[in-house]
Amino acid sequence: MIGLNSSLYIARDALMTQQLAISVTGQNIANVNTTGYSRQRVNLESKVIVTSDGPMGAGVIDQGVVRIYDQFLNVNIQGEIQQKGRWQAENQSMQQVEIIFDESSEDGLSQHMSQFWNSWQDLTLNPSGYAERKSLVTASEDMASNFQEKYQYLDQVQADMDDRIIATTDEINNLASQISDLNDKIVKLEINGASANDFRDQRDVLINQLSEKINLSTAEDSDGRVTITLGDGGVGNELVGNSPARQLTTVENTTSGYLDVAWADTAEVISITDGNIRGWMNVRDTLVPEYKDQLDFLAGQIIDRVNAVHAAGQGLDGSIGNDFFIGESASTIAVNPDIVDNVNLIAAASGSVSPELIRGDNSQALAIAGLQNNLTMDSGSATFDTYYNSLVSRVGSDVLNASSNLEHHTLTVDQMENYRESISGVSLDEEMVNLVKYQQGYSAAAKLIDTVRQMMDTVIGLV
Repeated sequence: MIGLNSSLYIARDALMTQQLAISVTGQNIANVNTTGYSRQRVNLESKVIVTSDGPMGAGVIDQGVVRIYDQFLNVNIQGEIQQKGRWQAENQSMQQVEIIFDESSEDGLSQHMSQFWNSWQDLTLNPSGYAERKSLVTASEDMASNFQEKYQYLDQVQADMDDRIIATTDEINNLASQISDLNDKIVKLEINGASANDFRDQRDVLINQLSEKINLSTAEDSDGRVTITLGDGGVGNELVGNSPARQLTTVENTTSGYLDVAWADTAEVISITDGNIRGWMNVRDTLVPEYKDQLDFLAGQIIDRVNAVHAAGQGLDGSIGNDFFIGESASTIAVNPDIVDNVNLIAAASGSVSPELIRGDNSQALAIAGLQNNLTMDSGSATFDTYYNSLVSRVGSDVLNASSNLEHHTLTVDQMENYRESISGVSLDEEMVNLVKYQQGYSAAAKLIDTVRQMMDTVIGLV
């Protein structure tokens, strides 16, 4: 039979347990707006002792403070964050590229190409006109300059991607160090039987931030230490495991000249398939080079086709064989400096026309002007203009693709975060109900102590 002393112990344990529950409830309420916080709960269990009369209830004990958490859901969130990070970076970068190919203003390449062909058309009306020739040179220089600017801007986009990869690599190293430090704190606390729930929440927030930057996988051992592997997750790709965390660096790719991400201790390049870095690498190494190749091909074809016709004609001074353009690509196209200095070298006339008829002959100017509508691109299926328009359309399509994928994965992450919040988030209504419940339990335990005390006083008085 339980005596007064046992009743006092029951009341004491109840008092301390309800006090702990109130404290945990207060922690939940205080962190209602804390990012990544998982609500906590005290596991209460009836205390049973074995007496000569059999098992008997001896009050309540707590089995520790647990956090309400779905590990499987969190792993899925990390995977979606990795994909969202990839498309976020790609969308941001493609918006820069889209500005380069903006044809809504008068400074677009299509406008300059039209002015170039129109200037040749104007020259056909007055093949010996000085003003028409100067206007042609100016229009040609403007077009060549626009080609070069676009190419240089694309170069700059690629350089910007390198700068962002360097900065993100430093951020990854910093996050890895913080996660490793939290690993140590969690293991130390939990080995000694203490709760490390708040540190676990902080670690999950940092892992999610890391997931946005690079693809990774996680695993937790029995001690509570999380191991983070990068790339394909193979052996030797552990970023965080045993302290201290490994570090990343950037190394120059000998083929492209741009930067890859590698382990600082081995210089081994990491295969990256998701996260911000993957998005930047895709724009830098795949999309932009393809745009540059198309620009180069377009500029090269204009150079070759115009030069072929121009070299077959003769200028006002009777000279033949002069190239109108120099260079061979978008980055090198320019008007022949000799023609810039002497517009009489422009070959508007046929190469076979007699000297006395040169000034009135416009046959070569007509032939060059006619190149605008010739199907010279894509194996004879497109003109110069339609080929460039297809490049602009492709850029727009790639921007739309990045934007659509970003929207999809953002929505998915938001939905999963909302679901996580429904499981792990703090409900103020629920916590207020718990607070009242634990407060009443605390008051009842205190009342029990007072009652037992009075009973003891009565017993002592009888003695």
